[in-house]
Amino acid sequence: MAKSKSTITRDSVFRSTGATPPATPAQGLGPLEPPARQTAVWLGDGETEWLDACCQEMKRTGWRGVTRSALIRSLIRAAMAQQPDLRGVAGEEELTLRFVEPRK
Repeated sequence: MAKSKSTITRDSVFRSTGATPPATPAQGLGPLEPPARQTAVWLGDGETEWLDACCQEMKRTGWRGVTRSALIRSLIRAAMAQQPDLRGVAGEEELTLRFVEPRK
């Protein structure tokens, strides 16, 4: 009978160093986060470059795993919180102004 090969398990390689990890804010919305659905969004070069620059800045200053999707979801939630008046909007420029200009 062949002898079974011994394998390395996670616990045999990684052990606690006893140091407490630095306090960092929890990422994500937690267990109440609804399931995400994939959707296609068409963006121009300038918009994509801006998203990438934002992600690079966040990666440089701490959030290594940030993605464009996470940034876009956060921007959408921020826009939802503003609750702009969208009645009568006739184009993208006007829509942008509804989010930029203060409510009247």
